[in-house]
Amino acid sequence: MTAASAMAEASSKTTSEEDQSIQEPKEANSTTAQKKRRGLRGSRRRHANRRRDSFGDSFATYFPQVLKQVHEGLSLSPESVSVMDSMVHDILDRMATEAGRLARYAKRVTITSRDIQVAVRLLLPGKMGKIAEAQGTNATLRTSLCAIWQQRK
Repeated sequence: MTAASAMAEASSKTTSEEDQSIQEPKEANSTTAQKKRRGLRGSRRRHANRRRDSFGDSFATYFPQVLKQVHEGLSLSPESVSVMDSMVHDILDRMATEAGRLARYAKRVTITSRDIQVAVRLLLPGKMGKIAEAQGTNATLRTSLCAIWQQRK
């Protein structure tokens, strides 16, 4: 009987030790999670969950305007607008990531217009990349010229 009681005590000790070892990592995980959350500062914290926070950011209002310029009288279904919106978000995300990578390779903190141009040329194939770069350059020039004219007034 003493051997059986000793085994019972040993098994109860191991289960209580297992319970403690199971509980300890939970506590450690919660503290490390708090430290990780505290560790994010500045823009990283604001953009950590950018995709989740961007419910209001949609390009859906621009699709009918562009479609009207290309094909008068056509419209888009809500499902096609959703697909187009996802595609535009995905392409912009890829361009921003590639431009950030290019800036990092050059050991710079700021993404320049040149980084954006190169990212567009790298991501969009052939003629589409050249046309997109030309359109972006024209838009940038128009915006900067308008700003210069506003300063002169």
